[in-house]
Amino acid sequence: EPKVNFTEWFSFLDNMIESGRWGEKSNKSKDVADYSIPHYSGSDERRCRDIFKHMFQEFITGYGPSKPRWGAKFLWCITNKDVVKRFDELWPELKWVICIRDPFLSFESQKNTFVKKQQLEEWVERWIKSAKFAMSHPCALVQIDQLSKASPQERLHHMNSVLSHLGESSTVETDKFVERWPVVHKVRPDHLREFKIGKARRADIIDRYPELLQLMQQFGY
Repeated sequence: EPKVNFTEWFSFLDNMIESGRWGEKSNKSKDVADYSIPHYSGSDERRCRDIFKHMFQEFITGYGPSKPRWGAKFLWCITNKDVVKRFDELWPELKWVICIRDPFLSFESQKNTFVKKQQLEEWVERWIKSAKFAMSHPCALVQIDQLSKASPQERLHHMNSVLSHLGESSTVETDKFVERWPVVHKVRPDHLREFKIGKARRADIIDRYPELLQLMQQFGY
């Protein structure tokens, strides 16, 4: 997951577009009409967007093979409505795949593995927004914890529906992957995963966030 600040990236695009408009205006001004060297500063809005999209794709896919279809994994970007709007505007062909896990177990995993200072309240608020997005926005939903409990046939059917959502067909490789259903990465073994959410803390969060319990039940938790 790349460390990308989307607000800053899209602000850069806005600055490009604004600078391009200024360049177009300045090129037509009387001040430069008699210059022996023409002034060509900036690009029009469409070209600015094309440049930005190409730069973003090149950065995101820089470590992988060049392919016409590409994607990226971002934690919580769908909780920012402005970011979602910009993505949908720039890439109207974009397909969303939303991954939802049990909010409490996924928080424990995050605390034990990646971000020890992660706050549960912030996590829950973002989880609620993500769950609402998955229910209201066209997307393919993946619940890896639920799928791990499902039969191989159920997993295969669900993952094939995800591929179909992306405009792809299953292959021998994807079928084998679903059949094996490997743990792709496990940074820390179980005996070192010491953080657990206590029953009282869990009850307090559920009491303070009524939507959480409703959404958990809707997603099978």
